[in-house]
Amino acid sequence: MLPPRSDDGGPFDWWHQVRPRFFAGFHRCLPAFAVTGNDLIVEHVIEFRSWRTDLAVLLADLDVFLVGVHCASDELDRRERIRGDRRTGEGRAHVELNGIHTFGPYDFEIDTTAGVNTQAINSFLSAWRRRAHVGVLGRST
Repeated sequence: MLPPRSDDGGPFDWWHQVRPRFFAGFHRCLPAFAVTGNDLIVEHVIEFRSWRTDLAVLLADLDVFLVGVHCASDELDRRERIRGDRRTGEGRAHVELNGIHTFGPYDFEIDTTAGVNTQAINSFLSAWRRRAHVGVLGRST
């Protein structure tokens, strides 16, 4: 059994020890999967400008379509309470404190505050079909 998550420098200090190693490995596994012929859909919050920069370098030779998913902060809070597996306010902090949507452009953006409907899905699919095979992430390096 793993020790409980902590943020205090203990054996499972998620924020300072485990998390940086986990995401460094996660980012590096994406091109490894892709270059071996796997098509990927990756749901990931790019929390820091440095992560976006690292991903741009790691994925530079790949066909990447970067989607910005937006949602009103009150709705993020509501969804977190319902899920029960996150601290309420994490999503809000990503947007309001970390500024996740300020690190660079997206190939496509969608607002999911009211949910996702057929029109939104068709808009996404249309944009993906028309995509440049070097998306904004590849052009941001």
